[in-house]
Amino acid sequence: MSVDTAQPCTRDAVAELISIARERESAMFTEAEGKSLLSAFGIDTPRGIEIAVGQMISDDIREPLVVKAISSTLVHKSDAGGVRVGVRRDEIDEVAARMGEQLAAAGHRLNGLLVEEMVPSGHEVIVGAVRAPGLGWTVMVGLGGVLVEIFEDVAFGLAPLANEQILAMLHELRGMKVLDGARGGERADIPALVTLISRLAGPNGLLQSLPDDVIEIDLNPVIVSGTRAVAVDARFVVGPVEVAESAREDDDGRATDFTPLFHPRRIAVLGASGQRPNLANRFIRNILGGGFDGTIVPIHPTSDSIEGLPAVRSLSEVDQPIDYAFVALPATRVGEALSRGAGRVRFAQVVSSGFGEVEEGQDLEKTLVQTVRDAGIRLIGPNCLGTHASAGRLSFVPDAPLTPGTTAVVSQSGGLSVDILRVGSLRGIDFHSVVSIGNGADVTAAELVESALRNDEVRVIGLYLESLAAAREVLDVLTQAEMRKPVVLLAGGRTSEGSRAATSHTGALAGNHRLWPAIARQAGMTLVDSLEDFATALHALSTLDLRVKPNGRDAVLFGNGGGASVLGADALERQGLATPPLADSVVEELDDLGLPPGNGLRNPIDVPAGTLAVKSGAIAKDVLAVVLAGSEPAVLISHLNVGIIQRNLGETHGDVTGTVIDSIAGARDEATSNTHQLLVLKTDGSADTEALIKTYAHRARTRGIPVFPAFEDAALAARAVLEQGQRTYQASRDADGR
Repeated sequence: MSVDTAQPCTRDAVAELISIARERESAMFTEAEGKSLLSAFGIDTPRGIEIAVGQMISDDIREPLVVKAISSTLVHKSDAGGVRVGVRRDEIDEVAARMGEQLAAAGHRLNGLLVEEMVPSGHEVIVGAVRAPGLGWTVMVGLGGVLVEIFEDVAFGLAPLANEQILAMLHELRGMKVLDGARGGERADIPALVTLISRLAGPNGLLQSLPDDVIEIDLNPVIVSGTRAVAVDARFVVGPVEVAESAREDDDGRATDFTPLFHPRRIAVLGASGQRPNLANRFIRNILGGGFDGTIVPIHPTSDSIEGLPAVRSLSEVDQPIDYAFVALPATRVGEALSRGAGRVRFAQVVSSGFGEVEEGQDLEKTLVQTVRDAGIRLIGPNCLGTHASAGRLSFVPDAPLTPGTTAVVSQSGGLSVDILRVGSLRGIDFHSVVSIGNGADVTAAELVESALRNDEVRVIGLYLESLAAAREVLDVLTQAEMRKPVVLLAGGRTSEGSRAATSHTGALAGNHRLWPAIARQAGMTLVDSLEDFATALHALSTLDLRVKPNGRDAVLFGNGGGASVLGADALERQGLATPPLADSVVEELDDLGLPPGNGLRNPIDVPAGTLAVKSGAIAKDVLAVVLAGSEPAVLISHLNVGIIQRNLGETHGDVTGTVIDSIAGARDEATSNTHQLLVLKTDGSADTEALIKTYAHRARTRGIPVFPAFEDAALAARAVLEQGQRTYQASRDADGR
């Protein structure tokens, strides 16, 4: 079988290869069969031919040669002595004899030989793909050849991949410097490598054409020289077809209008008790306490009133449309109760558990989904806690923060959604909404993200996801969307678990800890590690004016405390930002301000409390005006030790901290630079200082300055703002060009 054929492979031909592979113990295509597929899609492979032992090869296959064993049971040829390089034509029979003996000793039978021209030396790269339900093809690129699983210098992406996404994967590799010709080495032909990966995993690549039976592919190694990228080995693995549950599509093909969910006027509550208050009773009390001024309709089969409100026996007796139904019934009763709301209920949130999250409830969940679809109801949940909508005065949390804001959060965890509301509110976030979706059996995270992108009330989107399949759906939405907004992702289950017992290197390395960052990078989401980081990033993105378009990733630090500034610079460096020295001309201008002695003016700009006392704090505006006129950092972070300022200056110089905050805003407003201003307010731990910081933080936020308790938070916020600001800006430009 000729390897360098460029004849197109038909679906029938691939199906035949799959059928033959299933009969082999290895469940794999032969290398020659795999390379014929690669060649059909324009992927460079060595010239060669598959022959029987003892068969002569034609003269047009040029020496030196590579001889590889063909065996129905052999997976890793090199480990079993099944590869010889630098072979002459007249040595093939001798090589085959020795190879047969070695394979036999390892329990394999030599069925034939693949003889190829030897490819000139270059860098060894692995390119692979593994198929997973709900994710599709996960693509890996890395360095190392046979050492890939030792060094694990790999990057992942999800097909289909655009060329710029392939480049982003390559630049994640620690070994990218090697490919770029570090220390006088050969510079790899990166465009050729990108082309190879694109022909495998691009929008019209080989992966898109393969049947579901092909589940793993390894091209290891791909030899990348200065002029070529060649797949010198190819492994195609056949396996069982695993089909993920498909997402719901509305019967009329139109996107759901979620306005009634976030601005409900009539709410039904199913599951409240007339005798023993429970979760549903507490929900009624929450929305009454939060000032909901619409109609609440308790549904109860026997009670005439619940929580002082007139009750009705069933949803079938409700004579007006219900925007939102809160359902806290036993799992086995939910479907029948909601079926009575056919044509009356727009959204039903089932907080009950006992559905698809446990094996015995999976059939019950499928039945519930079918029931609500037949009834024309959109289902949120089950196995969740509820929906919070500030403007709608709707919340499942007691004493909920209901100041309407522009941050919309979708959470697969109900419990964490409570924490998001509480922690986020303390950080200064005003929420548009927080929706806990639990199992996401009908309404998905991706659908809510798509709705938020269309909703003018939403500026920033936050996601807590535990399912890679749900993240893949979000990726598809963000990739296809014409509008872009900042998105922050907190992912659950970011461990090395999740990699499969796989025949390919790719499958073995495809752990969750690598796939979450890959999805976030490809979707343009900022990935964070903790709830606190999540709130930090959302606070910054919802407070700052993202129409400001900074250049680069430089930062300037200004404030009191030299040691603190050093720590701040370290924190920024960990987030990929730099604090370069200010130009001599800027330093000279700062020096000309006549500041008291003891200042550091290079960057960080360290000033003692005595300097901040000049003009009762208004000197800060003069300093920052000089900095912004003579430089254009991406971010300017001011930091104030509130306790020290208050103790040393409070009685003699007035409200220095408040004046500095106003000065920061004033310098920003009068400058022409594209710089984001952030503020760190540090405490000494005393109750008085904490109370002051709360007041000052509110003062700064009302001026559009996000406030953080530590440098680490400000640095992470700066990274999120620069990442998301650039992506939002680029997306808006792309949309304008359509």
